[in-house]
Amino acid sequence: MSADLVLYGGVAALGVGLLGVLVVLVLPRSEQLSPAERVGAYTARASAARPGAGDADAAPGPDRFASSKAAARRTLDGHPGLEARIAGRLEAAGSPMKAHEWLLLHAAVFVGLTLLVLLVSGGNPLLTLLALVLGAVGPWVVLGLKVARRRKKFDAALPDTLQLISGSLSAGLSLMQSVDTIVREGVEPMVSEFRRAIVETRLGVDLEDALEGVAERVGSRDFGWVVMAVRIQREVGGNLAELLDTVAATMRERQYLRRQIASLSAEGRLSAYVLGGLPPVFLGYLVLTNYTYVEPLFTDPRGWIMLGAATLLLLVGFFWMTKMVKMEV
Repeated sequence: MSADLVLYGGVAALGVGLLGVLVVLVLPRSEQLSPAERVGAYTARASAARPGAGDADAAPGPDRFASSKAAARRTLDGHPGLEARIAGRLEAAGSPMKAHEWLLLHAAVFVGLTLLVLLVSGGNPLLTLLALVLGAVGPWVVLGLKVARRRKKFDAALPDTLQLISGSLSAGLSLMQSVDTIVREGVEPMVSEFRRAIVETRLGVDLEDALEGVAERVGSRDFGWVVMAVRIQREVGGNLAELLDTVAATMRERQYLRRQIASLSAEGRLSAYVLGGLPPVFLGYLVLTNYTYVEPLFTDPRGWIMLGAATLLLLVGFFWMTKMVKMEV
């Protein structure tokens, strides 16, 4: 009976969600752009103006979900903190999506995953609860992984970027011209971030503030220290090229030390992954080959308690093992 109630409740919730989507589809489209969106549009035009940019992107087609996006934008207008958080994560991940677009995608994943699990499991309460949790948390986790991957790529390219800036300064170029050299000859994600910094300076922002904004968006502490060193050099004077060479050499040594630590702790991390992944993989194997043997875990309340306790202990153990082999450099 409880399973039927969960199934009917899930179907009803899905129907309400679809009704809400149909309602927002008929709402009028809003054309008002925020200041951040206007800066983004200016950046896009500056990127399209560079050599090699085609004319195909200059005239995009009509947006079929314009009214839905406008409704999501109005929803986020009432929660500026949430909008700023989503926008910051998207910028750190290098995603071209806006906050309201990501909110619509998150809602679609949540509803679609819940519906799929409801139909496949026949309204199993435990699997339905798991689908709800995955639908709510999964997109944030994926976005966080993209942010971490982009930050790692940014930090890996930072020493060579500083070396290129130092060489440009030694050749007689200004700091602004050296940054523009990175835009023309650098690699991603350096190119896109430094291009945005140049656009912000053209709009009246100081170069140091624009570079500090890059460090905040990407979340790179190393580049934050570089910006701090540039500020101090501007105040007290000195040879900025030599300073950047020293900072680049220090960062290369730190990256070498990080790689050494990663190789020495590889065995511990692999043990954590194996011990953490073995129980759920074995449970999935039993579900596929001998479901009647593990059926009480999913149908009996005592089985739910056992699964919850096992999951909690497994997560605590995995977290503890990963912390033991992780070292900050």
